Amino acid sequence: ISAVNKNMLRLAGELCQGVHIHPLHTARYIEEYALPHLEAGLQKSGRQRAEFELSTTAFVVPTDDAEQAKDYELKARQQISFYASTPSYRVVMDLHGWTDIAERLSHLAARGQWAEMPQLVTDEMMAEFVVSGTWAELPAKIKTKYAGGLLDRVSYYFPFVPGENDANWRKTVAGFANR
Repeated sequence: ISAVNKNMLRLAGELCQGVHIHPLHTARYIEEYALPHLEAGLQKSGRQRAEFELSTTAFVVPTDDAEQAKDYELKARQQISFYASTPSYRVVMDLHGWTDIAERLSHLAARGQWAEMPQLVTDEMMAEFVVSGTWAELPAKIKTKYAGGLLDRVSYYFPFVPGENDANWRKTVAGFANR
């Protein structure tokens, strides 16, 4: 099951084997909001966190090629602006004090002003939502961001196209293989 808000997180903790945390998340959101609600559900069913799997997809911006990195960053900003405009995901924005930006994004989305939205996603927000680094660095940065048991499984919010970027994907896989 996927969950963002309190009731779905508690339901997941009570009844499911795991939860997929929405890509619009921060480590702080997982630690301070998602985990306590999941724990409440787990407690209700008499289970422990070790019996439950947390997974997510994380926004990444590979920086090996500076020009490509700019494109990847723009695509991440676009997607983040879209998700942040959605009232159902507001809890993440509220936690960080970005409610006003989320409301402005919702206003723009309601008017179909999609091209203006990424400009509202600040560098501070990008630093919280996105992991940037070379393909080889990304695994260590992911492990650092989610250290302390925040997640059990992570995948990149980044397209995988067979035959493209194979050498870089191998670098990432090797980084995760070296635990």
